[in-house]
Amino acid sequence: MAPYTTDTLGPAVDRCRSRIVAVVIGLFGLLAIVSLTATLMSSTESGVSKTQTSTGFSVESLFDYEFLKKYTSSSKRRDAQLKKSIENALKKQLSDFSHESDQLLNDANQLKNLYLDKSHNGIVNYGSTGNLPEVELNRLKVVKPKFPRDPLDPKATIRSQDSAQNLKDGDRNIPLTDAYTPNEEQFEKIDKESFIKGDIVSQNFFSQIFKLISHNSLSFPLKRRMKLENGKPVIDNVLFYESPDDVLSEKELLEKFEFPQNFVDDLKAKHDNVVKSIPDVEPHFYSGDGYVMVGGGMYSWYALLGIETLRKVGSTLPVEVFLPDVSDYEYLFCDKILPKLNARCVEMHKVFSPDSLSSFDVQGYQYKAFALLASSFENAFLLDSDSYPVTNPDVLFESEVYKSHKMITWPDFWRRTTSPIYYDIAGIDIGVTPIRHLNDKFINTKYLKLKEGEDVTSSVTFHDREGTIPDWSTESGEMLINKKEHFKTLLLALYYNYDGPYGYYPLLSQGGAGEGDKETFVAAANFFGKKYYQVNKKPEKIFGWFNKDKNFEHSTIMQFNPIEDFEILQKLQQRMREDIERQGEKFEYKYEKYYSKMFKPNLLTPLFYHVHDPKMDAFKIMENRWTFDLEDHRIRNIGEDFPRVKFDIEYFLWRTINHYICELKTEFKVFDGKNWGSMCLDFMPAQLDYLRKSSEKIYNAYKSGNYADQLVGGHIWN
Repeated sequence: MAPYTTDTLGPAVDRCRSRIVAVVIGLFGLLAIVSLTATLMSSTESGVSKTQTSTGFSVESLFDYEFLKKYTSSSKRRDAQLKKSIENALKKQLSDFSHESDQLLNDANQLKNLYLDKSHNGIVNYGSTGNLPEVELNRLKVVKPKFPRDPLDPKATIRSQDSAQNLKDGDRNIPLTDAYTPNEEQFEKIDKESFIKGDIVSQNFFSQIFKLISHNSLSFPLKRRMKLENGKPVIDNVLFYESPDDVLSEKELLEKFEFPQNFVDDLKAKHDNVVKSIPDVEPHFYSGDGYVMVGGGMYSWYALLGIETLRKVGSTLPVEVFLPDVSDYEYLFCDKILPKLNARCVEMHKVFSPDSLSSFDVQGYQYKAFALLASSFENAFLLDSDSYPVTNPDVLFESEVYKSHKMITWPDFWRRTTSPIYYDIAGIDIGVTPIRHLNDKFINTKYLKLKEGEDVTSSVTFHDREGTIPDWSTESGEMLINKKEHFKTLLLALYYNYDGPYGYYPLLSQGGAGEGDKETFVAAANFFGKKYYQVNKKPEKIFGWFNKDKNFEHSTIMQFNPIEDFEILQKLQQRMREDIERQGEKFEYKYEKYYSKMFKPNLLTPLFYHVHDPKMDAFKIMENRWTFDLEDHRIRNIGEDFPRVKFDIEYFLWRTINHYICELKTEFKVFDGKNWGSMCLDFMPAQLDYLRKSSEKIYNAYKSGNYADQLVGGHIWN
């Protein structure tokens, strides 16, 4: 039998239905005659004479009563047999239909047509197959829904069986929930405290969002990312592009990673479903300014150090620590320690409810998106719990650069390696000429014209073209965002992170250093055409420990002040305009002259030290002797450039650790079973003594122009 397609399957089912309808109509006719006769016989038995009616009419003159009674009994038996036969025939037809549907679903080449076929309600039930070693399509179940359901519609009110409607174009992509979609008026009634505690209206709303995303999860996880190590996909070919001279054209980027066609077609349909169904509503339950961190387990400990550091540099704004799991709640941390620091725990299961999360496979790489959506702040400053401020970030909330852009991100060390396939999947049109050069968005495009014989696909940096996300790549340890302006951005970013490791992370990075959630927020903002400001000054590496291969490694990413960065950018533009006016046709554009030289580390103030490796797990640092060099001399782990900000962050962190662990003996669950005696009696006193003495020596020896050597550090200060 030839394989069924969406074109041949419909007529086959229609013919089957026609035959069944004809049989059923005939059956109803026969049953009507038998029923009428039985009624007549019943009337006869209940009082009317077998031989004569009250008008003298003789029944026996028309019917043999005994024969008719016998015939009626046998007719009932035949009726039951016929009914059973019809039921069996119907089951067989439905079984054949289901089998044919299975054949269709197993044909990956027809998958896209299946999604777009309205007779199947536009979905493959239950979404993704998950992260399976061998991918297998889910089966389309032939189940008639109780009533038609629409995609998420923010303008609709309470939905019921009587009020279900179709979209204007008749396409019902994703059935979400029988609950209702709140409208603007209902959203306005939710205050931030009700939202945090678990408002039923907001819970219903997010329940539908989670179903929308889970129902549109990918069906073809990338096998190249299915090899795991410590629960994370292994990146088999890490890309380290950091030179502004690398072209990274469309042609070159397409050669970095091969994405199967069924993977591409699958995500095209699902990405389109998601973005068309994301509601255009304003989340009135967000208000105020504050910081957001992800806690839970050891990350609650890191968050505590981060909050203490915020208070040390003068920050007064509130902090919310997001707890992903019920088991992450600790009474001492949430109810005793944090309130004293103007901070509190926000529990995921309370904000969104366990029921709404039941169909959503929540994983660690989604936590940042969830934390932002769950926090109560309108202007939320997301900080990795190991990213410590060294100057007060509160001023950014009222800064011109933030108010004009509504979103600030910080760059990574590396160039952008997003695949052109991502833009194809997202349906983003890409221009055919360059409109910028790397992160220089202000250069006149006449200086970027192609030379004779050059081809845009091979001679132009792909991410210099219109529609793409500009260079450089993004470091996700810090982000300031207006959640009302970027609500749809956050919802789309959640979708990108839901299918991240086996789908969107490779699309957005292709193995670029740090592949993960780092690009999902800027990609979502770019899709919706939303402005954001990415700091132009690239980060600096701070060194200070020897890894397992005995290499001296960087421990910290230093990020800089966006306000100063924005001011330098204005000066840069002015200088370029003056050079063009003065030099005229002789002007030659050089990126290095303007961007590399004008954004030097000594010209801006450091804002964050992202201490990512090793993190500030005191017991682990002690056990691995990471505060010693290869010759067993004590060294600093976080460089020696701190006099620039007049704040020895490393000394402060260890004093804070000593306060909670050795002085207060705070019982964090993650420290159960650790050697507190060795920590507090031996290691800690010597560590604090070394940091105090070395701090004094470094302050005395510091020279502002010697930043390169001071960032590397590693000197012996005994």
